[in-house]
Amino acid sequence: MFSVNWVYGMWADEFRKRLIGGCFQGAISFDKDTLYLQFIEQNGETYTIECKFIEGHLILFLSDKIFDSSANKKGILQFKEIENQSIRQVHYNPKDRWICLSVGQQHQLWIKGFGKFGNILLRDTNTGETLSIFKLSLKSDWDFQYPDINIENELAAVSIVPTIEEWSVLGFLSQPFSITDLLTAQHNFLRTYFFEKNKAQLKDQLERKAKHLKKILSESKRRLVEIAERRSYKEIGDLILAHAHSLKPGLSKALVTDYYTDQRIWIKLNPDLSATDNAKKYYGKAKNEVIEQKKLQDQLALTESNLEETSLKLDGVLKAEDFRGLKSYQKIVPVVQAQSDTLPYRLHEFQGHQIWVGKNNKSNDQMLRMSQKNDLWLHAKDVAGSHVIIKKKGAQFPQAIIQYAATLAAKNSKAKTQQVVPVIVVARKFVSKPKNAAPGEVTLQKEEIVDAFIGE
Repeated sequence: MFSVNWVYGMWADEFRKRLIGGCFQGAISFDKDTLYLQFIEQNGETYTIECKFIEGHLILFLSDKIFDSSANKKGILQFKEIENQSIRQVHYNPKDRWICLSVGQQHQLWIKGFGKFGNILLRDTNTGETLSIFKLSLKSDWDFQYPDINIENELAAVSIVPTIEEWSVLGFLSQPFSITDLLTAQHNFLRTYFFEKNKAQLKDQLERKAKHLKKILSESKRRLVEIAERRSYKEIGDLILAHAHSLKPGLSKALVTDYYTDQRIWIKLNPDLSATDNAKKYYGKAKNEVIEQKKLQDQLALTESNLEETSLKLDGVLKAEDFRGLKSYQKIVPVVQAQSDTLPYRLHEFQGHQIWVGKNNKSNDQMLRMSQKNDLWLHAKDVAGSHVIIKKKGAQFPQAIIQYAATLAAKNSKAKTQQVVPVIVVARKFVSKPKNAAPGEVTLQKEEIVDAFIGE
């Protein structure tokens, strides 16, 4: 990914130009994989870096977000020890994957790449101890062995120029000369990354569906063969009636002549029933057998049709090369419903699940009252937008359903122009409406975040 040494070198040069002489204004996070670092440049302009962790890999972006006091209440403030302190120096080792910002008189802010173990750390230079870390799951970072930043002077003349193969792996057609070039490549990479992720999820889902349908086909065919090959219940009923005069009450079985084959066969009987009632019991089974055969044949035809459709979709997904190619296979089709205009939400159906999307703040509240505690509630993080509800169906919510509902939440929010939108996902029972709250306003007892990628 973009956690390689020469990429850090480009960012280090950018930070030297923009940050030295300015100050660290603050840091805030809204989920475990995104941290915003906000600086004030020497000219007074705000400069915000978005640190995005994707499967542990750290990717840096420029951001136009500016956080005020209201945002501070929603997020978690980080590295408060160095707020409003000056940026004195930017250190970088051309052979490694880190950037160190010297902040104030005794602190260092480390931006650490290290493959899947990226993190942001704050260090006290007087004691050498780590004061705080962003990704708390990396407990070993509390004892992180910090590199010697003085080695930078010895490596100042070292020039590490990647090969064209190394550039092409990250999507560059030629050597990148600016952060703008780098950001363009990163956005292209994310588009491909999320495309491949969605494609893999859709492929897995269709393969599992095809496997399930094949199992239904096999079982239906086996059952039809079993019914066709076993002795007809109607014929057994006929034989009981033909021998009724010789069948004594209380028999649990009888040896009779089979007029269909001219052989002697045993027939099971209910000793508590008369011969006539035993015959009626077998006729009842025969009637149910005919009904079962009809249902099996109908199911067979429907399953074969569904399997053919699923196979065609799977073939299309495998051939897809971009989001446009996947669109027809993952499209969420609105359900046409009578009096839909009177509903407080737009109703969508995807893979058998109902998804509600609120129309406005007032309808968001109404939709919330109509939902059940075990439904799933989604909303784009920290921006105005529609409430989204996934109706409960089955023991768990499939990840594909959550991802598509998150995309709906992102596209129906003020963040719809962004490529990656963090979306809150939480059980409806953890969402409440405060007394005297504004329309659409809710409070959450807990929350999880998923990234919704708005493709082409």
